[in-house]
Amino acid sequence: MPIFSGGSNQSFVRQARYRSEAADQRLERVTRETQRTASDALLGVTSEIARTKALRQAAQSSATALRATEAGFEVGTRTTVDVLDARRNLLRAEVSYRRAKYDYLLNTLRLRQAAGTLVEPDVATVNNWLTTPAPAAAEPAKAPTPKK
Repeated sequence: MPIFSGGSNQSFVRQARYRSEAADQRLERVTRETQRTASDALLGVTSEIARTKALRQAAQSSATALRATEAGFEVGTRTTVDVLDARRNLLRAEVSYRRAKYDYLLNTLRLRQAAGTLVEPDVATVNNWLTTPAPAAAEPAKAPTPKK
C-alpha cells in the first residue's frame, strides 16, 4: 500500500464531486425551464380560450353589422363606402378569430409537450385540422346595386 500516490486519488475524488455538483445544477436548470415552459403554455392556452371566444363574438357582431349596413344601403340610408368598411371589418374580425384558434392549437401542443404527454396522434390530429379545407362559405354576397 503506497503511502503517497501523488495526490491522484484526492484529485479524482474532487473531480467526481465537481462533476456531481455540475450534474445537479444542470438538473435544476432543466427542471426550472420545464416548469416555466409548462406554466407559459398553460397561461397561453387559458388566455387563447378567452381570446377565441371574444373574437368569435366580434366576428358575429361584424357579420350582423354588415347585414345591417347592406340593408341600410338598400333603403338608401347608407353608402357603398359604408358597406365596404363593414365588409373590411368583418374580414379583419374573421382573420383575428382564425389566428386566435391557431394560437390556441399551438399552445395546446406546447402544453402537452411540456407535460410530456405529446404523442404523434396529437400532432396528426392538429395537422388534419390545419390541412382540411374549411367548409365553403355560403354564397358570397352580391355587390349592392344602388337604388334609382
